[in-house]
Amino acid sequence: MDREETICASCRDAFEPVNGGCRICGAAGDGLCAECSRWETTAFSGAIDSGKCLYAYNAAMMDYFHQFKFLQDVILAEVFAEEMANALKKSAAAIVPIPMNSAKLKIRTFSQVDSMLDAAGVSYFHLLIKNEEVQGEKTREERMSTRELFTLNGKEVPKKIMLVDDMYTTGTTIRLAAQLLREAGAEEVKFVALIRA
Repeated sequence: MDREETICASCRDAFEPVNGGCRICGAAGDGLCAECSRWETTAFSGAIDSGKCLYAYNAAMMDYFHQFKFLQDVILAEVFAEEMANALKKSAAAIVPIPMNSAKLKIRTFSQVDSMLDAAGVSYFHLLIKNEEVQGEKTREERMSTRELFTLNGKEVPKKIMLVDDMYTTGTTIRLAAQLLREAGAEEVKFVALIRA
């Protein structure tokens, strides 16, 4: 389906691209943002080489995300296909989506991250299995104290990895995945997320 058939121009114009300066999460400002600076003083220091978030979580994105993720409108994976493809096409790293836990996958019937990558025409493979914890139901402090969110699925871990997720909130999910992959032999871990909350 053509992009014009998926979303109208006025709706597209309501989305706010992220053009920030933080090399890890893309937050506005110069150098590392305060949140990433805090992370770099913890055991997760150096877990992420760099990252890019494509859009801010404004009112238009909230509406889109609710329709896509919670109302299971899978065709909306097409909306940001071009942007996602552009963000990933130059990467020489293995593209690895952040998975859903199996309980959530049964409820939602599809993985939103896999669907976005499929719409973008990007090749990817799974390395991670997500446990039954649901980050979206935790407070910010609870998210940041999570420690064992993922396990490896047994496949060989490449040296260079590009993680992909739908939303970057506190950075906990990405860092837990990155740290586990580094412990398994990855030498470079970057990420792309559709939304910076």
